Amino acid sequence: MNESRESKNAEQLEELLLLTEEIQEELEQKDQLIVELKTQLNESLTLNEKLNKENRAGNIQALKNDLKLADRALRSEKEKLRSANVMIEECQDKIRCLTQQRDYARTHQKIVEIPVEKPVLYEKCESCDRTAYQNEKAKYGTQKERLAGQYKAKTVMFQTTLFLLAWYSLTTTLFQAVQSDVFLSDCKSFFHDAASFIQTFIGWTIDAGQSVAQISTKIPNAFIAGIIYWLLLILVVGICVAGTGILAILIEIKVIELYKKNCWDVITLLMILTSTAVIIYFGEAIKKALSVNLLLLFVLSQGVYLGIRCYLKNRLGTKQYW
Repeated sequence: MNESRESKNAEQLEELLLLTEEIQEELEQKDQLIVELKTQLNESLTLNEKLNKENRAGNIQALKNDLKLADRALRSEKEKLRSANVMIEECQDKIRCLTQQRDYARTHQKIVEIPVEKPVLYEKCESCDRTAYQNEKAKYGTQKERLAGQYKAKTVMFQTTLFLLAWYSLTTTLFQAVQSDVFLSDCKSFFHDAASFIQTFIGWTIDAGQSVAQISTKIPNAFIAGIIYWLLLILVVGICVAGTGILAILIEIKVIELYKKNCWDVITLLMILTSTAVIIYFGEAIKKALSVNLLLLFVLSQGVYLGIRCYLKNRLGTKQYW
């Protein structure tokens, strides 16, 4: 019995020792866990303090920057206010000076009133007698018609006189031209040269047409080749002659338009008559001095005159004298 009890007690003691060891191990683990937690807590507190310090420093720097910006804005506004005050003072000084000048002008200058009679239309007065007005109006109308008639009569007389003088000058000049062997010879030579030039030009066009028409020789059929030959010849000659004729007509129309626009006046008539008379009356002397055709010289002089008149009309605004 005693042995069984002692064995039970030993077993209980061993169980208690094992339990005590387990509890001791748990306590040690818990102590180690507590130490680790304390370490983590300390690290968290340290990190928190660092973060608080950094936040405080950043906030302080931001506040300092805001204060600097506010200070600058305040200084700028103060400067603007000072400039505005200076400008206001200057304007007030100017207003004060102008007011003094106005007051001085009012007190020292003399104002003279000049009476001006207002024109009153005679027709607006309904109660006035219009007999004098009607008489003056009738007299004015009669005088206007008389002066218009005199002006028209003088204009007709001037135009008639000018026409008779031009006719006289033209007839005498033509008579003298008929009697001038030199002028007649130059006229014949001029028209002969012009006809020769036309014949030469026509010959050139025929030669050009024949050269072009030689293309038909490559056609083996003689009948078709002959038809094409004459068609090409007529076509080339017709185009050249028609083109030259149209060009000459256009040049003539342009010259006539220039004459009407710039030279259609009395001065041109006098210039034509004068140049014609000079060439006819002094033709022999001109031929001795210059070996030139008199009719060609007349045409060239007209071209030079037309160029001068166009220049004066376009550049200097010279008026025409009708």
